Amino acid sequence: MAKIFDGTTGNRIVPIWHAAATHLLHAHERTDMNLVLEIIDPMTVTEEDKKLMRQIDVALKSPGCDLTLDTVASTIFPYRMYERHGRPAMYKKYFSALDRGKKSGTWGTYAERIMSHPAKDGINTINPLNMLVEKLRTNGKARQSFKSAYELNLSDPEADLAPILDLFGDGGDIPTYKAVLDAKATRNRPCLSHVSFKLVDTDKVNLTAIYRSHHYCARALGNLVGLARLLNFVAKEAELEVGQLTCISTFATLDTSTWGGVTKTRKLLGSYKPD
Repeated sequence: MAKIFDGTTGNRIVPIWHAAATHLLHAHERTDMNLVLEIIDPMTVTEEDKKLMRQIDVALKSPGCDLTLDTVASTIFPYRMYERHGRPAMYKKYFSALDRGKKSGTWGTYAERIMSHPAKDGINTINPLNMLVEKLRTNGKARQSFKSAYELNLSDPEADLAPILDLFGDGGDIPTYKAVLDAKATRNRPCLSHVSFKLVDTDKVNLTAIYRSHHYCARALGNLVGLARLLNFVAKEAELEVGQLTCISTFATLDTSTWGGVTKTRKLLGSYKPD
């Protein structure tokens, strides 16, 4: 049975993530399935939220980890680069930086996958994220529109995200899972499987993300920050309002060793008092 974390624990990213993480702290083996995080206000961060985020950044400096919430968020969307260069210059800047910094033997980043997809001709590439923005911008201006949905990994970005004004254009999906690359891998493969955007009432866009596996100490909060930045980018560039962010963790674990063990994790989570 799914466990839903929503406005009853707060409308922002941090309190809803905290509620889910606390649930995992008390779960059997500190794991659970099908956690649904529904965040109505993904862009607001309070001073209390920032305090906890700073503490988590410190905890993430444990030996063998060397992460920050911002570096995790940047694997989903390079928001700092977008702030500096805007769209479309960000795309070229990002891939130039990726060519210089990508580690050998790794699958890359989620941002790379949502901004680059093989074209049908087998030679060129398309940019699904940019196509999505243009489609939402076009269909958001239509007088009438209907909700649309595509099943996991059945969508064809080149066809489904084409910016054509029609009655079935209220969003689109970008699969981040690529069977040709990921199906045979048992380690070092993407945890984020799919992102789906939906136009709501012709003036707002929602984002739903599906994770096959989610580590709530090392990555989940940074992932949520990155998803919120991605949603904000899409909304701004499509001339829409930021809507709801929903994250579905099909398998979630509280990886306490990342923060130095159960005792330190319990203390850190207990220090946060959401308003």
